[in-house]
Amino acid sequence: MNKTEKKIKDFLISKDKKFNSIFEIDKLPGGSSNETWIIKYNNSSKEKKIVLRRHFQGMRNIDNKYPPLSLKIESDVMMAAYEAKVPVPRVLYSTESNSDLGEGFFMEFIDGIALGNKIVDESFLKNKDVNLSKQCGLYLSKIHSINYKELNNIQKSEAADELEKYKEVYRNYNLSIPVFDFSIKWLERNIPINKRPYLLHGDFRNGNILMSKTSGVKSILDWELLHLGDPHEDLAWICVNSWRFGKINNPIGGFGKRKDFYNSYEKNSGFKINKKSLQFWEVLGTLKWGIMCLKMYDAYKTGYDKSVDRAAIGRRSSETEIDLLRLITKEFIDE
Repeated sequence: MNKTEKKIKDFLISKDKKFNSIFEIDKLPGGSSNETWIIKYNNSSKEKKIVLRRHFQGMRNIDNKYPPLSLKIESDVMMAAYEAKVPVPRVLYSTESNSDLGEGFFMEFIDGIALGNKIVDESFLKNKDVNLSKQCGLYLSKIHSINYKELNNIQKSEAADELEKYKEVYRNYNLSIPVFDFSIKWLERNIPINKRPYLLHGDFRNGNILMSKTSGVKSILDWELLHLGDPHEDLAWICVNSWRFGKINNPIGGFGKRKDFYNSYEKNSGFKINKKSLQFWEVLGTLKWGIMCLKMYDAYKTGYDKSVDRAAIGRRSSETEIDLLRLITKEFIDE
C-alpha cells in the first residue's frame, strides 16, 4: 500500500470502523483535472465499493488559466441533484484542500456501463421498452430545474463567454486552421440570446452517463464543467458527432433520435427549444472539442502528461473540421 492509499484508508477508518476491512484501492486511468479512485471493502461478508474523486495531483494551477472547478461546488450541486431525483451517486464524505488528501469527496459506487462505444451497440439494450433518448430528456430537464440560487459560487457562462474562452485557448497555440477560423467567424455572427440562466451540467453526453442493459440511465457522472447558462448548451452537446462513437445517424449520443430527446425535454420542462440556438451550440460544441483535442496533444508533446490517452485524443482534432463544415453548410437537424 503506497502513501496515498494509506491516507485514503486512514481517512475512511476515521469516519467509520467498517473501513478496517478495506482490501483494495485502485486509481482509474484517465482524468485531466480530477482523479477517480475505487475503494473495495468487505461488509457483512459482502464486497462493497465506494469512489473517491479528487483534484489531479499533477495539476499546475499556475499554468492553468481556467483551473478546475472546486470539488466543494461539484459535490454541493450533486447533492442538490440527488434531492431533485436526478440519478447521481450519493455524496458520503468531503475532504478539504488543506487536508492530507487534498480537496475531494467520497461517493457511493453505482454499477453500470459508461463506455460510449458499448452503449451505441445495437445489441446493448436487453429491454426494448427502454428509450434512452427519452430518459436523457427527462433527467436533463430535472437538472435544469434545480434552484441554483440555493447554491453558492456557481459561475455564469453564456454563449459569448464560452466562445471567447475557446477563442483565447485556440489563439494561444499560434495555429491557423482554416475551418476553425471560418467557424469562429460564423459563431460570432450567430450568438443567441438567452432570456435567463439555468443550472447546466456542462458535459452531458454519452460517456458521462452510466447505463444499464435492462433499465437504461442509472447515473449522471462528471459534473466538473457545471455552470449557469443557456439550456441549449446541454441539449446540443450530447449531439456533437464525437459523442456518437461512429453511429452518426443516431444524433443523441449515438443511441437515439432528436425527436424523442427534445420532445421528452420539452414535455417535462415546459421549455420551448429554439432550433437556431441548438445549431449555434452544436457548432460551438464541435469547435470546443476540436480545441480540447489540441490541448490534449499539447499536454503530451510538452511532457506535462505522457499518457497514451492524451496523444490518441489529440489526433482527433481533424475529425471536427469535417463536422463543422457539415453543421454550418447544410440544413440543420435533418437527421
